[in-house]
Amino acid sequence: MSPRTDDATVDELIERALEANAGGRIVELEECCRAVIRMDPLDVRARQLLGVALTVRGETAEAVELLESAAAMIGPLTADTFAVHNNLANARRAHGQVREALSAYEEMVKLVAGEWQVWHNYGMTLKDAGRLDEAVAHLRRAVAMAPEYGPNHGVLGHILHELGRLRSADAALRRCIAVGYDNDVNVWTLLGNNHRWMAEMEQAQFALERALEISNGAPEACNNKAILLSQQGHFDEAKQYYDLACDAQPDNDLWASNRGFSRLAAGDLDAGWVGWERGLRPGGPRGDHRKLNVDVWTPADAGARVICYREQGVGDEILLASCLPDLAAATREVIYECDTRLVDLLARSFPQIEVRAQTVNRLLGETKDDFDRMISIGSLPMHFRPTVDSFPGRRSFVVADAERVERWKSTFEALGTGPRVAISWRSKIKTAERRLEYTRLLDDWGPIFSSPGVAWVNVQYDDCERELRDAERKFGITIHRSEDVDYLNDFDEVAAIVSACDLVVSPRNAVAMLSGGLGVPTVMMGNRWDWSDLGTDTSPWFPSVQLVYRHLGDDWDGVIAQAAASVRELTP
Repeated sequence: MSPRTDDATVDELIERALEANAGGRIVELEECCRAVIRMDPLDVRARQLLGVALTVRGETAEAVELLESAAAMIGPLTADTFAVHNNLANARRAHGQVREALSAYEEMVKLVAGEWQVWHNYGMTLKDAGRLDEAVAHLRRAVAMAPEYGPNHGVLGHILHELGRLRSADAALRRCIAVGYDNDVNVWTLLGNNHRWMAEMEQAQFALERALEISNGAPEACNNKAILLSQQGHFDEAKQYYDLACDAQPDNDLWASNRGFSRLAAGDLDAGWVGWERGLRPGGPRGDHRKLNVDVWTPADAGARVICYREQGVGDEILLASCLPDLAAATREVIYECDTRLVDLLARSFPQIEVRAQTVNRLLGETKDDFDRMISIGSLPMHFRPTVDSFPGRRSFVVADAERVERWKSTFEALGTGPRVAISWRSKIKTAERRLEYTRLLDDWGPIFSSPGVAWVNVQYDDCERELRDAERKFGITIHRSEDVDYLNDFDEVAAIVSACDLVVSPRNAVAMLSGGLGVPTVMMGNRWDWSDLGTDTSPWFPSVQLVYRHLGDDWDGVIAQAAASVRELTP
C-alpha cells in the first residue's frame, strides 16, 4: 500500500518519490509527485521525476507537458540544467517528436559533450529517424565514455543488427551481457535473431531458449522460438510455441500470420491459408487492404465485377497471378491492378481480364470505383488452392511477346550452337536476412560456370556490371548482356530473353518466378522450408522449376553442384 501523502512535507515526499523510483514503484512515485505539485506547483523536481516516469509508462503527452514546464522554470540549457532538458528531449522522442528531440540533442552535445547520456540518447533518436550510420557513431562515443553501462552496448548492437553488420552486432550484444545484463530478455532475443540471420542455428537456439527461460515463457519469446523451429523444419514443435503465443494474444495478427506461414511450409494448407490471411494488415507481411468501400469478394459473388489488386513484391505478384484465371472463371468480370511493369505482360497472358496499373494515388487516394467487390491477389489461393492437388496441370500461365522472343533467338544464334543459360543470383532487396537466400557469383558459381560451350546470358536486375566483369575474368567465360535492356523495369523484354533460353539458374526472386510462369526450365536455388513450397520438394506453382535447396546453416556447395549438373545435362 502506498504511504499517506497528506501529512508529509515537500522534501519528504520528494525523498519518498526518489526511493520509489529506485525500487520501480511507479504508482507510489506518481502519488508523491502529484502531491508535491499540488502543494508547490513550481517544484521542478516533482515535475521532472513524474515526467520521466510517465515517459517510461508510455503516457508521453503528459510527460512532455510536465517536462516542458520544468524546463521553462529552470531556464535555458546549461551544464547545470542539462538533466531536465535531456529528459524533455527523451519524452519528445518517445512522443514521436523526433525532429524536436534531434534539435535539442544537437544543442546539448555542443554544451555538455562530456556527458555520455547525451550521446546515448542522441544515438537512439538518430536511430528513430532512420539515420543509422550516424546513430552508430554516437553510440560508439557513449560506449567509449561509459563502457560498463550495458544499454550502450545493447542499443549499439540493435542498430548494427538493423544495418546488417551482424558480426559487430554480435560483439556488442555479448558485451552488454558481459557487463551485467545477463537477464535482459530483449538482449538475448536480439542475439538469437542475429545468429539466425547468420544461419548459426545452434547459437540462435541457445540464445532464444535463454530468452524463454528469463521471460518465463512470454508470448513474444514463444513466437521467436517458433520462427527458428520453422526454419529448421520442426513444424510440430513450432506449432506448439506458436499456439502458446497466439493463445496468449489472440488479436496479434503478426504472430497468427507467422503461424500461417509455418503451416503452409509444413504442407498444412487448411490452417496455413487461415493464418496467411491474418498477414493482410497495416504493417503486416502482406500489407493492408485497400480502402475501396466495397465488400471483399467470396465465391458466392459469381455475378460481381471484381477488382483484384497486387500485394508484396513483383516476384510474389507473378506467382500469385497464377490464380487469376480461376477468379475470372468464378465471377462475372475481373479487373486486375498490377505493378506498372507487368501491365503489358499480364494483359497478354490473361485476355479475359482487364489489366491495368494500380490506380491508388498517394495524394488523392483511390481514383476508381468501377467495381462492386474487391480482393487482394494474395487471398486467391485460399479459395482456389486448398490442396497441393488442386493446382492446375498447365506448364505455364505467362505469355511472352512472340516477336521479341524470335528476335532474341536470332540474336542468340550468333553465340554458337551451345545451350543458352540465363543467370541471376540475388534479389534487389539486400537486407541481412534476405542475404541468407542468395549465393555469391564470384565465390560460389565456379562449378556452374565450368560447363563448356554454354552461352551465358545475364538477367540480373541491379547494378552488377563490375561483378559480371570480374566473373568473366575469374572463370574465363563471356556473360552476354545488352545495354539497351532495362532489366529492372522492362519485364516484357526480360520475359522474351528468358523464353529464348534453354535454362534459367536463379534464386527465389522475380527472375525465377517469371521464368517459372513462362514455363521455361528453371533451376531455383534456395533454402528449404519456404512457405511457397507448401511442404513439397518442388514448386507447385511452377511445374518447369527444379527446386534445389540447402537446409539453413549448411553451405551452398550441394546446391551449386546440383545446379551445375543441370547445366551439364544440356551440353554434349
